[in-house]
Amino acid sequence: MKQSRPEILNHIPWDILHDNILPYLDLYTLHQLSLTCHAFNELVDSYLTCATHICIPEKFRRSLKERNLVLLAQRTGNLRNLDLSGMSVAVNNRSLKALINNNRELRILNITKCSAIGPEAFKHELDERTLKNENSYPLAKLEVFIANWCRNIRPECLVSMAHAPLRTISLAGTWYTNDEAVSDCATFFKDQLECLNIDKCYKVTDASLNLLHHCTKLRILKISSCWRVNDWSVKRIVDSCKEIQQVSMNDCRSITKDLLFDLNKKGVLLLEAIGEGTSEKWDRSENYLKQRFLF
Repeated sequence: MKQSRPEILNHIPWDILHDNILPYLDLYTLHQLSLTCHAFNELVDSYLTCATHICIPEKFRRSLKERNLVLLAQRTGNLRNLDLSGMSVAVNNRSLKALINNNRELRILNITKCSAIGPEAFKHELDERTLKNENSYPLAKLEVFIANWCRNIRPECLVSMAHAPLRTISLAGTWYTNDEAVSDCATFFKDQLECLNIDKCYKVTDASLNLLHHCTKLRILKISSCWRVNDWSVKRIVDSCKEIQQVSMNDCRSITKDLLFDLNKKGVLLLEAIGEGTSEKWDRSENYLKQRFLF
């Protein structure tokens, strides 16, 4: 690493670089910049401590390892939006737990296709700060949780997030999303839950889905390929949740045409979703990541 001070710092004030230029650089570019000299290394370090969102480019995602994310966790502390989707090599329980514990302002967490993630990543480490203030718990401010195709996400993960004000939960294609998990959603997050995606969660039945009628703010429900679900639970949700706008029920074998016609008359939009790609696209739409979630 070079010792000399870059010429650019003699012409552009530090605070201009820090506040108006670095926020537009992705993680790879920030890393390369930090290697040029000590001055830029200090500048990048200073920026990372207060950054609310860091873009990780697609090519860089594939080369990152666990140790890189643990180091990133140590250098950050104010992230609001954390997108780790597709980073199955680098993201495991250890690296995710480090990022969660160090960034307690998180509003959005996307771990889609991070198959190594399990309940251990979400267990709390109580310290003096958390014992004094419940709002300082890890994920205490999380509003959007997207974990599509995370094979090891279990109901215990939701229990660990019971204190979070979750508005959006997306668990499409997760193996262990069952009646217990949906019941937890309807219990812990009933006062703020707006969007729930449990597409291709084959273990879900009417017994738990029926409980979603308590979620009065529910706007969007995705249950495609939940073939154990019947008309009566969906009808009860629509009748009780007055803000419901969109429902996806493709390949729900026990759903009748009568219910579809009834929902159409009530003005409920029937979403079409086939395959993994559609679920991911829908999760990134404004239905999920509305402007108030972007930082």
